[in-house]
Amino acid sequence: MVYTRRSARTVVPAMVLARSSQRRHLARLAEALAPHGIWARVFEDGRPFLRVSNPESEFAVEDVTCERRENGHVFVTSFGMYLGDCDDLDRSVERTARLLGVTPV
Repeated sequence: MVYTRRSARTVVPAMVLARSSQRRHLARLAEALAPHGIWARVFEDGRPFLRVSNPESEFAVEDVTCERRENGHVFVTSFGMYLGDCDDLDRSVERTARLLGVTPV
């Protein structure tokens, strides 16, 4: 495992630092989904992911990951559906809402 120094006292695995940008993107998506009544929570069990759900349906639940691609980061569902670029939150929110059966505000 590769380690990267953050300060003289703290040594953090490089994998954790690499994932921090993915976690930030997922957290931004979670914040953007909240005004639409969509529940969203970031989990960091291994690779970070965002669990989103429609509070009106016990079955409308999906896990969203953030993947690095050639032109930046994108949001992708657990079954591989592209939700949008991390730089275009409006489109990602709209597609996520539609997937969960929520009408975007």
